[in-house]
Amino acid sequence: MKTLVREITAYKYAELSKDAQEKAKQNHLAKDRLPNFFSADMTEELKERFGLYNLKTWFSLSYCQDDGLCLYGQIEHPELFSNEKFRGVAFMNIHHRQIQSVYGELQKIDFIHRSRYYYAQTVSIESREYSPTDKQEAIIEKIIGNVKSWYFEFCREWEERGYDCFYKLTDSDMQEICEEEESLFTQDGQLIDMGLYKEQTA
Repeated sequence: MKTLVREITAYKYAELSKDAQEKAKQNHLAKDRLPNFFSADMTEELKERFGLYNLKTWFSLSYCQDDGLCLYGQIEHPELFSNEKFRGVAFMNIHHRQIQSVYGELQKIDFIHRSRYYYAQTVSIESREYSPTDKQEAIIEKIIGNVKSWYFEFCREWEERGYDCFYKLTDSDMQEICEEEESLFTQDGQLIDMGLYKEQTA
């Protein structure tokens, strides 16, 4: 029987060279900041901040020409008329009587994706109604205009967040993460699986 022992020199993040630190950060971003987590954060904000449960997201954020982010799905009738979190967005500068006028006419708002790309302009935002009068149609157009303004601002905000999430990690943030997780690295910045090694004591 033979007992084999492998010895390796381990470094704290602060002890690494700048190149090794950058490699450690990129590996951390690739491992821990996954697209499904980002999507989950976005849909959670739609629910918690705006009371919207039927919108989902597609995005492509790789610093390419057709990069972007969009929402698809629908805003249902109750999410418009019985949702205090979104009423201020949809009905901004629209009188209460006008809102009441289209309450039974406007069914929902559809977000329809029509492209192989995922930037905000690839989605059409359209109302679905019964048989509105000209006055009702004008009110609905104002509502759609408000929703479109909110949509493009939301997409811009989350596109910026996405680039930060997937590509940016400061040295101080990485240092804090490594201290909390007691991470150790090889000289070239590869994270060491501490389960494979036993620390040598003097």
